[in-house]
Amino acid sequence: MILVLLMAAALSAADDKAPVADPAPPAVAERIPVAAPLKKGEKRIKMICREETTTGTRFTKRVCYDKVELEAREERQREQFIESQNSPQMNH
Repeated sequence: MILVLLMAAALSAADDKAPVADPAPPAVAERIPVAAPLKKGEKRIKMICREETTTGTRFTKRVCYDKVELEAREERQREQFIESQNSPQMNH
């Protein structure tokens, strides 16, 4: 029992002398400025974020698009839907 206490005391003394490691670097979100100042002539891009579910899973994924890209994506999806409705169906 005394041997266990001596070993515990020796280990705790060794821990006190151990060099302190550098703290972990800050998370990426902390390093990115929230609103960087704009240069002359630049416009701020409006980002739209939403949760999307992939077919075949319940998990959602957060995706962000700029407004122009999102409108183009939705237009392509509408066109593909209309095209699929107008195409002839194959019966097996």
